[in-house]
Amino acid sequence: MVDQRHADQAADAGKTAGMFAGMLGGARLGQTAIPIPFLGIFVGGVVGGVVGSELGQRLGRAVVNGGFTFVETLTNPADRQH
Repeated sequence: MVDQRHADQAADAGKTAGMFAGMLGGARLGQTAIPIPFLGIFVGGVVGGVVGSELGQRLGRAVVNGGFTFVETLTNPADRQH
């Protein structure tokens, strides 16, 4: 299994990436939903950043754990018994 330090780094990286992606996507949607200049972009960016940050944190950890397990099964197939 992945040690705690790597899992925390993966969660932090996912959180940051999710926040930026959420801000960009949210700003775009906010501009469409709220056609007031700057207000729609700001509100959409804030909401998108919060949602993206939470999703990215969870997905980052899951992707690293899944990737580690996949590589582990490829490198040590004889260790696993069905």
